[in-house]
Amino acid sequence: MERTPYSVDFLWHQLEVAYNEIRKPKYRELVKKYLFDEELRKKAEKLKDKQGRNYSGGLLEACASQASLLMCMYDNYPEIDIDLLLTAVILKLFCSVYTKKECYDKLKDYQDVIPFLFKKSRKKPSVEISVFDSVIKLDNKIYLKLRRRRKSNGT
Repeated sequence: MERTPYSVDFLWHQLEVAYNEIRKPKYRELVKKYLFDEELRKKAEKLKDKQGRNYSGGLLEACASQASLLMCMYDNYPEIDIDLLLTAVILKLFCSVYTKKECYDKLKDYQDVIPFLFKKSRKKPSVEISVFDSVIKLDNKIYLKLRRRRKSNGT
């Protein structure tokens, strides 16, 4: 596969729905800077997800899927900081447009977001970091199993 089978507009819409669920102003403003920048969107929608969706738009597809999973999970666990989790998953996409150093420099004033995007900066895992990592793994596992099933069915 060369590119995501999903409409790019649909994937952006999913991330915008996630953005609309972020209530904390500091996270909304941070995400808004990146999510609605057309130049960054054009770059981001071409990125591959190196964990499984190794095609153009793969990372956008993965992040949209992960944001949707997080929102479903929040229905059952309202104690988790969904604002922080959704911010981290959306910024994961946009950080991939930059080098790690550039991304860190842009986000260094948001120390609560840094551990999600830079594992080396983690000191003590929080429930949110555990959820974030687990949702990424779950999404990737589902994608890989479905891909295998499609190949075996010839679809």
